[in-house]
Amino acid sequence: MFFFLIIPAFPSSASVRASEYCPSPSQSRKRYECVPEPMKRTPDYINKRIRNRSAVKRFREKSKTKAKKQEDIKANLISLTKFYDNELVRIKHSKQQLELLLYQHAAHKNIISQLNEILNLEAQARLKFQTQIASVQELSTSSIEHLVD
Repeated sequence: MFFFLIIPAFPSSASVRASEYCPSPSQSRKRYECVPEPMKRTPDYINKRIRNRSAVKRFREKSKTKAKKQEDIKANLISLTKFYDNELVRIKHSKQQLELLLYQHAAHKNIISQLNEILNLEAQARLKFQTQIASVQELSTSSIEHLVD
């Protein structure tokens, strides 16, 4: 029969705990000890608890505010992406119309009225797009500025 001698990797002193040598995720948090009942009635302890509660409330409120601002920024960026996607579709459509006009011109057809109509619609659409983008970017900038503050 064989016997194995297991030697601990840390000193066996009573003041040194094994958890200090092999911390686990559950032990990485601060350990809280219960405060004796008589000590809970002292003014210092009561003030400490009041300060702690208010600090926790401030932290949670700040976290909620930050999360809300992040959601606002996300919504603004999503709408900006939709604007750009719509603009891309519109530009592709205009390109197709202009290519068609080019082919018609090559076939010696009169295209001036159609070209003027396309150019006017394009100018109006571009102006509308620029106005929408400016408003979305203004919202995004103000949201980001508030987030930084």
